[in-house]
Amino acid sequence: MASKALAPNVCHDAPPRQNVPVADGRPTLLLVGDESDDHGGWTRHRIERRYRLLSVPAGGGGQAVVPSGARGVVTFQEAAADRALSLAEGAGLPTAALWTVVRRRAAATRGDTPSTPFGGSAPGTALTAVVVSAVVDGVPSPLFVARPEGEAGDSGYVVEAADPLLRHGGVAGAVRAAHREPGVRGGLTATEVHVAGRGAGRQAAYSRVFGLLGTDPLLRAGSLATGIDCPMVWADLAAGAEPDPTPRRNGAAAVRFTGSEPEHPFAAADLDVHELPGGIWEIHPIAAGNSAGERGPASRVLFAVAVGEDAVACRRALDLASGTLRLRHRPRPTDTDERNQRRTHA
Repeated sequence: MASKALAPNVCHDAPPRQNVPVADGRPTLLLVGDESDDHGGWTRHRIERRYRLLSVPAGGGGQAVVPSGARGVVTFQEAAADRALSLAEGAGLPTAALWTVVRRRAAATRGDTPSTPFGGSAPGTALTAVVVSAVVDGVPSPLFVARPEGEAGDSGYVVEAADPLLRHGGVAGAVRAAHREPGVRGGLTATEVHVAGRGAGRQAAYSRVFGLLGTDPLLRAGSLATGIDCPMVWADLAAGAEPDPTPRRNGAAAVRFTGSEPEHPFAAADLDVHELPGGIWEIHPIAAGNSAGERGPASRVLFAVAVGEDAVACRRALDLASGTLRLRHRPRPTDTDERNQRRTHA
């Protein structure tokens, strides 16, 4: 005799329920161009926690259609910024962040960004720092300060959340003056600042300001050091939304570039991950012409990111990591190779 206790567990056949699509309530951002500059997919991953990214190719003239309800247009590639700007303008979407990238790039190419001093003549000093700011309606809010490594940052940058230059009145004035340059109305920017003197007599001036894309390694180091979600801030500004630049960490991070001599073209890198020191966050190859090399030598082939309690710890980790890296170069062409190539194309 069957027990009544088993009755609730009797299985009744029923037709399978059809898959029901779940509505994606996130607002849409149009992403123009490919994602080769988004190393490890870091920028996309951060942004997609709030926005849905819809990819379209950078080419195609006016064929791309901006979907109704899209909040903004972004790109991970500086070469695609003009195309992204054209689409945003045509759809009546926010354009300030894209204008900053396009116009300041053009100004730097023309060389018409003279140093504008704050509180005196421009100091004839080497680059002291790069101040990264969130800009709304032309008003900058500094997020963090990056100290350059090597000449003008060609070797990399170190970010400390507690950098005293972030609260220096002269530096703040130089940043405000830089954002009075034409074309700087919104987005994330980097202002090159030069400081001379000591103590109360220190003077600051800027040499140039340029727009940043969300994939810039500067933003990766800044996010890791300060806890500010820089890709999300960048996306919010592109969508015309109010960003949240609240610092949530008080540490340090550094990004360092590894280069290849022009006469020794880079072919590949051998990295022993088992020998990497503590503090190394990630190491990525740089494709030719991507955003990691836009403001530096075209021979950059790798960049590494370190995190630590201060700048000293980050530099130490990167110094140790360089010993685990071996670059392999393409063999130099011989005279015979060059003659054969000329005959082939003759």
